[in-house]
Amino acid sequence: MSTPTTPTAGARGDGHKISARGEARRARIIEVATSLLARNGSRGTSLAQIASAAGVSQTGLLHHFSTKEQLLHAVLDRRDEHENALLWRGGPDPGLGIFDIVADVVADWPKHPELVGLVAILVAENVGTDAVLKDRLTATYRATVARLEETLVSARARGEIRADVDLHAKAIEILAFLSGLEMAWLVDSDVPAHATAIGWAAAQVEALALTR
Repeated sequence: MSTPTTPTAGARGDGHKISARGEARRARIIEVATSLLARNGSRGTSLAQIASAAGVSQTGLLHHFSTKEQLLHAVLDRRDEHENALLWRGGPDPGLGIFDIVADVVADWPKHPELVGLVAILVAENVGTDAVLKDRLTATYRATVARLEETLVSARARGEIRADVDLHAKAIEILAFLSGLEMAWLVDSDVPAHATAIGWAAAQVEALALTR
């Protein structure tokens, strides 16, 4: 789960404006990079491989992304945009509805499996304190926990959630549930992920609701 990102439309990573054709080429590079990174990881994917698969020269790729790290961030921006569009589509404060929304996010996995596997493999590659994406992944995780907690706090203020629930721990639990289910689904696509998420969401609402 992600927090909102605000990429600059029609701009390269260095902020320079690019043409519509250039924007389409940039989007294609990001799309191809996402697929290759989800399959092989960052360590197993070179810029030359991405350029070849995207149908551009390596020089052409470097015109849009001067470093591999810059491209990695662009790929994560795309992934975050997609998930945020699902997660917060009903507004910034869905209350207890956040649990049903989480189930909807899981339902989207089969449509975009590369976006699911992408984060799993990049997290595995960047657990070290000096890893390239460590700071970003940590910041995204903490910001997402904070935003989920804010949503739950607002729901409690409206009388939707019991007063004895540790909302910070519950926000962490939401992400832990998603991460665990995600790994199970990546290992075995026959796992009934959506049905599991629906059942979990219903149980969470029942357990948290002020009136039961």
